[in-house]
Amino acid sequence: LTTEPISVPKTFIDNLNFVVIQSAVRRPDGKLVRRVLSVSEIVGYNPQKGGVSYIEVFQWDPVTDKHVFTGYGSSYLLEQKIATRLGIPPNKKKLIYEEVEKRAKILKKLHEQGIVDFYEFFRTISKITKSGLLSIKV
Repeated sequence: LTTEPISVPKTFIDNLNFVVIQSAVRRPDGKLVRRVLSVSEIVGYNPQKGGVSYIEVFQWDPVTDKHVFTGYGSSYLLEQKIATRLGIPPNKKKLIYEEVEKRAKILKKLHEQGIVDFYEFFRTISKITKSGLLSIKV
């Protein structure tokens, strides 16, 4: 991130949350497609190592062509930033992962129902939010 071709200034690294690595890959049928290979959380710039500290939280599985959440129990953003802002104590950090799973199920269900239009998606999520389904009880 801090070297060519991106060259993000070291002082800006702490303002970043994620790095998404994307590439063109060839499917088994030979077709060239673009896939997100990994999503990593930025912890910060490490001056001792002269590099960026990160935690990979999603990884693409080329066999199944699906993304795997590898950050369960080790997500810096979920545990240190989001849970803290929501008032979730460290001894109940499991709640934040349960919330992520719940939201993933909702998104999967909406996809299965064919809700792909932005405005329809927004209306549906607004209804779900108003119903209280997207609230964490500490």
